[in-house]
Amino acid sequence: MIRAGCKSRGMTSIVTIVFVFAAFAPARAWVGGPGGLPAGAAGTAASAQSSDEDSDNAPRLMAVGDFNGDGIADVAEAIPVAGDRPGPGVLTVSLGHADGTYQRMESSPVLGRAPSSIVTRDFNGDGILDLIVGDDDGALTLFIGDGTGKFVPSGDIARLDSVVSIAVADFNHDGIPDVAVSDWRASSVTVLLGAGKGAFRQAWSFPLRMPGTVAHIVAADFNRDGIPDLAVVYGSDDGNTFEVMLSNGDGTFTYAPSLSFVRDPTSHCDT
Repeated sequence: MIRAGCKSRGMTSIVTIVFVFAAFAPARAWVGGPGGLPAGAAGTAASAQSSDEDSDNAPRLMAVGDFNGDGIADVAEAIPVAGDRPGPGVLTVSLGHADGTYQRMESSPVLGRAPSSIVTRDFNGDGILDLIVGDDDGALTLFIGDGTGKFVPSGDIARLDSVVSIAVADFNHDGIPDVAVSDWRASSVTVLLGAGKGAFRQAWSFPLRMPGTVAHIVAADFNRDGIPDLAVVYGSDDGNTFEVMLSNGDGTFTYAPSLSFVRDPTSHCDT
């Protein structure tokens, strides 16, 4: 794996382009039921949120879904510990009420160092939404929902070099949600296929076109063939580079140059 020695400069433009993809892609199923975000948007939105008042303005990662089965959207937040050096985070759930207010539940499991992305879906097939949280050290941790808004840590489903963002979709059409994860340290995107009951197996990976950068990903059907694809958006090229990877239906993907916009792969490096 090639690793570059240059660093990314900013992330603001990533969020804009990712949401443009989500907005113009064909409509997708809600994440796990009423009140959820579209499957592609869930992971990307989670890595774009920020705190507005408490926890010393530490950035927050959010996922939205009906976690207690009352038909009203709730919010799960992975809140990193504020400070000069990233530390462990906490998982907090706020249950929605019909009047538009939220009731924050007691914070539960301590997350890994510097949580970086959170997504929700029913990963173990029990009809209740679960969570996967990724952190900068590369841990992908599964939290099983109990149907009341509480989540129980169920261990790591995989260990990568780092986690930037997570996209959730059924990439191989077996009815079980799969995940794709962008990894800036390994300069790759890894696809993990769901094996049922919350288990995953690493199926395939492809290198980032711009090694050493912070790349965000989103899942949507970009060529309208009924199969979820991936878009990789690079934030170190003034937001102007993105590539679309079309799904082959088996957890692998093929680069689609006609749907992508790619500049010089080294344009993100300082000279």
